[in-house]
Amino acid sequence: MAVVARRRDSATMAELTVAETLPRVYRRVLDAIERLERLGDRQEAARFRVAAIRVYSGSWDASSFHRLEDVAIRTEAAARSREPREQQRVA
Repeated sequence: MAVVARRRDSATMAELTVAETLPRVYRRVLDAIERLERLGDRQEAARFRVAAIRVYSGSWDASSFHRLEDVAIRTEAAARSREPREQQRVA
């Protein structure tokens, strides 16, 4: 099983597997997609959803983790860029 990250809250720094991390990254993508939809950019949200599903429904390996992490970063950035300026300063 591929190892992709290290748990920072563990005294032993136990390694996390793709099966443990991929669902967390996918949840980040879904949360950012929800923000995009709330901000009115449903087309962009749909594009990110398709990209995330494509990765998440494939094989779960280190490459998939990195691809999904990239989707998460891009989706979060897109949502941040569409938030009103006042909300960006608070976040």
